[in-house]
Amino acid sequence: MVLNKVSMKMYFIVRLILALHIAGIVIMAGTTMIDYLTFRVFWQLSGAGDNRAFGLIPLMAKYGVFVRTGAITIILSGIALFMLDKGAIWAEPWFRVKTVLVVILILNGLFVGNRQGHKLREAIGTHGADFLAYTLPIREVMNRFYPIQLSLFLLIIIISMIRTNA
Repeated sequence: MVLNKVSMKMYFIVRLILALHIAGIVIMAGTTMIDYLTFRVFWQLSGAGDNRAFGLIPLMAKYGVFVRTGAITIILSGIALFMLDKGAIWAEPWFRVKTVLVVILILNGLFVGNRQGHKLREAIGTHGADFLAYTLPIREVMNRFYPIQLSLFLLIIIISMIRTNA
């Protein structure tokens, strides 16, 4: 097949948007992994009574900017790819499953991860003496949250790679 200038230009645009889409996933998933590792170190230090743990909180609070940037990049590039495809991809079952998983990922991040992160930061200022006991429920929720988020990322990537029309 011989590609003309218009189709080469469109091919380049689609590949560029796809690269942005993948970059958004890498940013979001990578930041989630780093946040999880920092969270684990925080609890190790807290459990040992090491006050350096509280120095990690401002760092952990900044991770949200990267997660949101990745999410916005994924959403905008996904919409652009969808529009360039004229919505034809919606007919593919793998794409519908992927879309549901992305929605679950985002909602879980907003309503579980973000909420628990705010509770944890709030507890530092209000529950100094009983911090570990008070934040145990937060810790338990977050110990489930991170593996779920990372598993969702892995599933989304696997589904995208083994799609049926590839």
